[in-house]
Amino acid sequence: MVNIKKKLIRDIAIMSVISGIAAPIVIHRFFLQGHPIDPLEFATSLISNFILGWFIYYVIVRGNLKEYFDNVTDIFRRIRRVLEGSKAHSLEEIKQLKIEAQEDDFIYEVSKEINHFIENLYMSEILDNYQREVGKLFATLATPEVLAESFYNFLLEKFGIVAMAAYMKDSEGVTTRIACFNFKECQITDFIEACFSFKDLKLINVSDVEIELLDKTNVRELLIVPLTSIDVKAILILAKTTKFSGFELKFLRKIRDLMSLGLTNARNYKRLQEESYLDPLTKLYNRRFGMRRFQELISLAERENKPLAVGMMDIDDFKKINDTYGHLAGDYVLRTLSSIVKHHVRDIDLVLRYGGEEILMVLFNTDKYDGEKVFERIRESIEKHRFEFEGKLIKVTVSIGWYPIPPEELTENARNNYKEFIKKADEALYKAKKLGKNRVICYSPKMNENN
Repeated sequence: MVNIKKKLIRDIAIMSVISGIAAPIVIHRFFLQGHPIDPLEFATSLISNFILGWFIYYVIVRGNLKEYFDNVTDIFRRIRRVLEGSKAHSLEEIKQLKIEAQEDDFIYEVSKEINHFIENLYMSEILDNYQREVGKLFATLATPEVLAESFYNFLLEKFGIVAMAAYMKDSEGVTTRIACFNFKECQITDFIEACFSFKDLKLINVSDVEIELLDKTNVRELLIVPLTSIDVKAILILAKTTKFSGFELKFLRKIRDLMSLGLTNARNYKRLQEESYLDPLTKLYNRRFGMRRFQELISLAERENKPLAVGMMDIDDFKKINDTYGHLAGDYVLRTLSSIVKHHVRDIDLVLRYGGEEILMVLFNTDKYDGEKVFERIRESIEKHRFEFEGKLIKVTVSIGWYPIPPEELTENARNNYKEFIKKADEALYKAKKLGKNRVICYSPKMNENN
């Protein structure tokens, strides 16, 4: 290892001796020709050069350079304290560390390398902090939709990502949309399908894709982030008004595995949730959970003095469909029919698989007039739908019996007596079957008299 101080003193001493001897010779040779060199002149020259050398050493080396290296030492000492201490103040402290030097200074290159090291350290700390933050985010128990929203808010705050869409493929290769934020159009297109073939992050020129945001912001670049694991195949589509930086790309590459794991956990969490309240075949609420929701709707309607409409639907001749086309065809009819029903009701309404091929519907704030229209529209849509299974057309119709519950019947006891409302809807359904099926019948007290 080089001893800088000793080397500097040695070099200054050698230069002082050389210049002390050379100076009198040069002066007498070129300016004082014919005059002999006095030994005193040699001595004076040597002494003055030694004094000048020591002046240079103490003023420049021990002065300016010492101050410079003291500053460098202090910077590295502060870096060490930052790295060994609390991470809470790391970013702010590192950001303040910088060596000022003019470009024409001989120490400029050294300063530039030190500043480059400090900048890399600063970016590394940001990367670690962001990764820890994202790690906590993806470790929470949430559905893919909730997780995607939280991650989008993070990207918006940290990197200015103005839009994000997320898509996932299931084991059968079917693509579904998980989330869509600020994109005007998020339908599954050929472009979306093509993005699943990417193995690494892919920057897309917006001129090659039609992109429009809800807030009318102009997008500069799109970034496709593929997320692939044993259980998950998904993509994120991110949009920015500026170009994506190298730091952003590095960060997203670094957390890809973390995102894939988080998405897997979120999907499994959603499945567990769905298994607790959804019927696995129709994806409607199961009976146990649906009855609880029915009671909640009764309480809500009572508080707000709103009417309810309770409908019981049954597939006509469902046993014949199973016997003729097979039970798989029957399952297909139930799944498809359930989707049609959900399409015609609102989020606040309740649709549940009551049992077998029976579906119970509860419409909030729906009177006798509106209830008739909704149930008739559902019946007509099912009758007109083309049910095709394995190349065979299946004729499907339904019968619906329903009972309008006026606000005055929604008393405190109504929540516990909800089965009475279902019973009346069921009686109307029986009447619809008796009258020839494929029809909607509203409950009337006269039904019991006629029976």
